[in-house]
Amino acid sequence: MGDSVFPEIEFAGQLRPSQQEVFEIAKKQLSQGQRRLHVVAPPGSGKTVLGLYLWAELVRKPCLVLSPNSAIQSQWASRVDLFKIKGDLESHVSTDPRKPELLTSLTYQSITLPSRGISEIDQSGLELWRNKLIDDNQVATLDEANCWIEDLREKNPGYYQKQISGFKKKIRDEVSRGGDSVSLLHRSSRETLGRLVERQVGLVILDECHHLLGHWGRVLADAMPMLGDPVVLGLTATPPDRAGKDDRDVRRYDQFFGPIDFDVPVPAVVKDGYLAPYQDLAYFVRPNNNELQFIATADKQLSDLIEEVCDQGFLKNELESLPAGTHSDPVGSVSSPANLPEWISRTLSDLTLPVGVATNWANFERRDPVFSLAARQFLISREIRLPPDVPELGGEDLPSRVPPLEYWVSVLDRFIRYFLRRASEPELQEVGERLTRSLRTLGFQVTETGTRPCVSPVGRVLAYSKSKSDALVPILRQEMDNLDKRLRAVVIADFERSSAVTSELKELMDRETGGAIAAFKSVLSDPKTDLLDPILLTGTTILIDDEIEEAFLYDCRQWLEKRKLTVSLSSKAMAGFRQISGAGADWAPRVYVEMITDLFQKGLTRCLVGTRGLLGEGWDANKINVLIDLTTVTTKMSINQLRGRSFRLDPAWNDKLANNWDVVCLAPEFNKGYDDYRRFKDKHRHLYGVSDDGVIEMGVGHVHPAFTDVKPEGLFGAASVLNTEMLMRSENRDHVRELWKIGHPYRALPINAVEIKSSNKSFGFPVGIRKKQIWTEESLTSSMAEAVMLSFVELGHFRSGLRYRLGQLSGGYVRIFLEESSPAESLQFSEAIKELLGPIDRPRYLIPRHVKHRYETWLSSILPELLGHYFEKTKTELAMYHAVPTALAKNRSDVNVFQKHWNQLVSPGEAIYAHRGEGEQLVHRARESNGQMIVHEKRLFL
Repeated sequence: MGDSVFPEIEFAGQLRPSQQEVFEIAKKQLSQGQRRLHVVAPPGSGKTVLGLYLWAELVRKPCLVLSPNSAIQSQWASRVDLFKIKGDLESHVSTDPRKPELLTSLTYQSITLPSRGISEIDQSGLELWRNKLIDDNQVATLDEANCWIEDLREKNPGYYQKQISGFKKKIRDEVSRGGDSVSLLHRSSRETLGRLVERQVGLVILDECHHLLGHWGRVLADAMPMLGDPVVLGLTATPPDRAGKDDRDVRRYDQFFGPIDFDVPVPAVVKDGYLAPYQDLAYFVRPNNNELQFIATADKQLSDLIEEVCDQGFLKNELESLPAGTHSDPVGSVSSPANLPEWISRTLSDLTLPVGVATNWANFERRDPVFSLAARQFLISREIRLPPDVPELGGEDLPSRVPPLEYWVSVLDRFIRYFLRRASEPELQEVGERLTRSLRTLGFQVTETGTRPCVSPVGRVLAYSKSKSDALVPILRQEMDNLDKRLRAVVIADFERSSAVTSELKELMDRETGGAIAAFKSVLSDPKTDLLDPILLTGTTILIDDEIEEAFLYDCRQWLEKRKLTVSLSSKAMAGFRQISGAGADWAPRVYVEMITDLFQKGLTRCLVGTRGLLGEGWDANKINVLIDLTTVTTKMSINQLRGRSFRLDPAWNDKLANNWDVVCLAPEFNKGYDDYRRFKDKHRHLYGVSDDGVIEMGVGHVHPAFTDVKPEGLFGAASVLNTEMLMRSENRDHVRELWKIGHPYRALPINAVEIKSSNKSFGFPVGIRKKQIWTEESLTSSMAEAVMLSFVELGHFRSGLRYRLGQLSGGYVRIFLEESSPAESLQFSEAIKELLGPIDRPRYLIPRHVKHRYETWLSSILPELLGHYFEKTKTELAMYHAVPTALAKNRSDVNVFQKHWNQLVSPGEAIYAHRGEGEQLVHRARESNGQMIVHEKRLFL
């Protein structure tokens, strides 16, 4: 029976601002009869306290908390120490599924354990197995299938159990998706649910609820009516990764939790002072010589093949090798194209689609937008004129602004599938196969229906380059100088050892390459970083620096004895380190992970090396101040869990700031050379960080302004300079902490911003305006922005009184955005600045900018500087044409308003209509002559 009177439980602490906001939202929604609450909050933001507070203050009924593992299960039970009750609150708390209490904390597994012995599932699993054997042509009849399976059961029972378990799981999943999952549960889980029904649970808290896209979620959705439709609170640090999930499970998850009611951004909790501030840093490496040779060979194979199919006599040469009269024109064409460029040109000219012909270009582009763009980029890159009536490209679509592989793949995909594979000649089909194999090496699989990404040997070489493990030494040496004995570094890899290395990579990589063991050995290899006494900790292995063997074994035995755990430890000598083994009833990963984490916290080791599976969700060590990420994960869920390890406040260091490092392998001269950088970019796509000017930025640009969504600007040949800058930044913890402005309010609304960098460092002097000092990038950008903003105000698009903010960033970038503006104003302003300063695309109007340059004369050269400049010659010149922003170019009247402010603040000159006559010609000249200007769009938070 449930408690007839809920006791008075008082929270002994104080809610954080974000927790108070969630409480108010929950209070309102529950008063309106809503039964589902969905909250996203980062690790360390106080989700446990929030859930307990909502239970004690709002719901006030028996509560069930479910967690994915026993570590998190225990955290919920232990946090009741923050609450007071008449009597002993702990007596009302249970972690035993056989004895539910006022607060019952269990694991998901305890109430979702599937039955092992339901005959219908067994029979359905066998039937599924038999059918698969027949479908795969392994056997011809059901009798043969039964013989096959029975023979396997007798001769290899271990493999048989593994296979039948997999088929039974598929059957259980299918049945549970149909809403009958409770009937498939083990008796212990059904009994636990029965006891919870008797306890009259009124609140179910589902911690780390992103796990509920599969079996756990199906069971809980079916079990809620049994529990009397209690209030459900879903808590997670990040929404689930939906890629590859069953659509029915995704729909059920969305229906069960509903939309996110509150999303607590990491910066808000940092600024409130409840998470430690941090900075993200990157260290760049190049593949070693053997790895470079492999990448270069793969790259050259594709380049040579492209040159082969682009050769003027390609088709003629291939067909001439056949006996006379044995070939015909591919795809039934009247006359075959001579090579790939001619095939592209004919396809564009004739508007040929896979099936039929388009009536016009607009229809062709709509039906195949990817090819229609890539084909033009390919031809332009080879300086081949586009066919008549095929639109030219401009702006960001020009091939010079796009990695060649992007349009190569799209063009080769169509060429292989629509031409080479359909040719009757074996020689052309073989060319198609060679192109397919070459693209496969670079990570693109050409199928019958299109090209999709696949595992790339080149990508794997970059992701797990041996140079990445080597980079741990300079990073850790610098951090040792920064923090000395206070340093607590964690290195995270994808795996301990790779389970398999493909045949094409076996000469380059062994099983340890790119894994935790290789990282551990790298730290040991340097005399200075060896002083960190590293420990490797994975699900199956413990390795320690040989120099701490005695202290390690002593501390571990003390730790185990204190907790009355039955474990015996042994040590085996290896080359420069020791392997630790344990035996006994209590020896398990849960025990030794907690034990070694405690030793890390106290400083027996200052560098812990592990895998993301072990040191991920639920693992906590608040003294971490350096995280080095060697993993390849890019999903928001995995990244947030990983990065959340370093955000915890350290009670012993009030001014803690964590440095989070990524190690990125680059080979920019090759087509796939930015593969690892793209992974790095994807990791940071949903991560916040503080920028040089104290603004919070989402995306890779917060690590450095030069890191864009395409490739890092100017990185080729400058990686060592950037590495030096990053190592220097790692020293500036106090400065970065100040940039976070802890204690200041956080505005969660995004602001659109533009970052600009010009390759032209000679800006000249103003012409025809009041300003007389030489232009700088900052002053020129400011005047242009002023002209844009005043124009918007005068035309009624903006409120008066708005201000823009201009800031200098690393690498010579200037950032500009509107402060305290509406989302619409912010977007319109940034779009206008981007058009004004960015590459010329298809503007409606152009406006000139003139500058004055001074030239030295004989007399000015011999006079003192103060007098000499009066005798210099001056010459007014056209600096460049700028596009009048679209929002200010709708009609001539609006353009005149912009022109007025431009003339007053920037330069004399009349705006010119660019869609015909002289203006149309100016557009072409402006594209060719305008100086190189780098323009990035960003989303910021103040």
